[in-house]
Order: sequence, then structure tokens, then C-alpha cells
Amino acid sequence: MALSNPKPLTEKKGGTGLWAGRFLWLLLGVCVGGFAVRIYDTHPFFTKKSLGPSVSSLSFVQKNNGLYCQKPDALPRVPVLRVMDGDTAEILWKNQPTFLRYYGVNTPERGHPCYDGATARNRALSGPVLRLAFDDRDRDRYGRLLAYVFTEDGRSVDAQLTAEGWGRAWRRDGRLRGNIVPLEDQAKAEKIGCLWNGEVPLEEKPHRPRKKKKKS
Repeated sequence: MALSNPKPLTEKKGGTGLWAGRFLWLLLGVCVGGFAVRIYDTHPFFTKKSLGPSVSSLSFVQKNNGLYCQKPDALPRVPVLRVMDGDTAEILWKNQPTFLRYYGVNTPERGHPCYDGATARNRALSGPVLRLAFDDRDRDRYGRLLAYVFTEDGRSVDAQLTAEGWGRAWRRDGRLRGNIVPLEDQAKAEKIGCLWNGEVPLEEKPHRPRKKKKKS
């Protein structure tokens, strides 16, 4: 009896392509997963709770020489890399250079009266290290870290700049505005500092845009 020839062994069609496809899907998953982890680690929505103590959990006292946090050791310490202007500094936050915007004060912008003085005073108050306290918003509209700023011994830099007439209190939100707004009002009434001592013409003061005349 003649034996039939066995069927030759052949490679399954698509075998190589199947493994290549699986590899591509695996690579895509790693990339997407890495991106998701990066977003989780850096996006304010996910990092907000781990930034540091909230202003609502702290106590403050007004002394003769400024507004103080009663427990400054509870506030995270950050090295100051450089002072940008009266209400902004570059700090080292979580081992990354980060721009910090002060929550409670708004000082003149570059090119406006009192800008140089406000920047110099901020630099003198800040020193090499600052302490931070956070509120409901921890980023401003430009993505900068947003916090109330304190010296090593707990004095509020935001409040001090306002009390000395270098800046205006931020009035829209923030739990410390009730402490800082009266300092601006007092500085105005007593004509304290560059903004309120009468040396800067009213129409040239920053953040007071002239009203446009309506066309007839």
C-alpha cells in the first residue's frame, strides 16, 4: 500500500504581523500611561491636596510690625531663586524651578511708577527662603503657583507690601483678604508709601485704565 505524502508544514499566515501589532499596542500603552502619570503628578487638579497647609487651617495675628502666621514651622519652606518683581518670585518647588505669584497683593507692573521700589522691597523681605500657605486657588490664569507668602519667622510678605504702600490688596477672593484689605485702606488714608504719598499722579497709577470716550 502506497503511503500518501504528508502535508508540508507551513507558517501560519499573519503570524509576524500579529506579533508586530501586539508590540505596537504595548508601546502605545506605555506612552499613554507615562503621559497620564505626568499629568497626575503636575496638573493642579490632582496636586492641589498635597501642596501644603491651607490658610483655613492656620491662625494669624496682627502685630506692630506686620501680620504673622502663628505656626510658621507648619508652612513648607522653599528656596528663592530670584525675585521677578513686587509680587512674583522664582522658587524651587518640588525640585523644579517654578514661578510663584503672591496671592494677596498686586504690585505695579514693569514700566509703571513704583515698580522698582516694590521689586526691591520684595527682594529685601523675601530673603533666600520663603514659606507658603495655600488657598482655594493654587494656580493663577497663567499657570503660576499661587500662594500667600511668608518670611522664615512667619511675617506675611503680601500684607507687608500692602501696608507699606507698595501694592494693592487682592480683593476678589482669598481667606486673608479680610486681614490685608484694611492695610491698604489705612495706607491710603495715611498716605503711606509710593502709591499713596501723592508723588505718583493719580492718572498714572497702575491698574487704573482711562475710560474710553464714547463716539458721538
